[in-house]
Amino acid sequence: MPAKVHMAKYLEPQTLSQLDEYRRKIFELRQEAYALTGIDVLDNDTLSALSIYEIVRQYDPDYNINFARNGEDAKSLGVDIEMKASRIERKKRSGLYGLAGFQFHAMGNIEYNRYILVTRDKATLSLIRIYDIAAPELCLQIQTHLLAEREAWLARGRKDQAKMKHDVIQLPEALLQRFEATSSMIDGVEVVRA
Repeated sequence: MPAKVHMAKYLEPQTLSQLDEYRRKIFELRQEAYALTGIDVLDNDTLSALSIYEIVRQYDPDYNINFARNGEDAKSLGVDIEMKASRIERKKRSGLYGLAGFQFHAMGNIEYNRYILVTRDKATLSLIRIYDIAAPELCLQIQTHLLAEREAWLARGRKDQAKMKHDVIQLPEALLQRFEATSSMIDGVEVVRA
């Protein structure tokens, strides 16, 4: 078996100093935001949630983010929303983006009445597509897929306990593309609503 190759990346002192200057500026802005709100914009998925909010609030003014990061990710008109984002790369030959897989904790709460599933460019973090799924029959299809993935994960774990450590199941973007939906562009982001 070949030895695992570790790729290290070190910077020249001048470049490292420049990078640290960016860090300093980011920390200053983080501190200003924290003093104002008590929310650390560098924690967990806060920046991602805020970039999604910027688009969703344009068609759903009641949409609000749960910054406590426990339970639902967002809420609108009393409906709890599960939100996932996935980074995808643009293919070099075609210039098109590949399909995403949205990751869920196998044993987490996966049954919601609305899902917002977002793809973003891996290099720039720019939003590409937002799937906003609220139709009950489509939410049920998502839940059915995720519950089947959970059962498959549990079955693998019963055979080999070591497989229980990686508790991730996937919802493929290809499933979402089969849904009957309306599509529009908001600030350069494709918004698919169903």
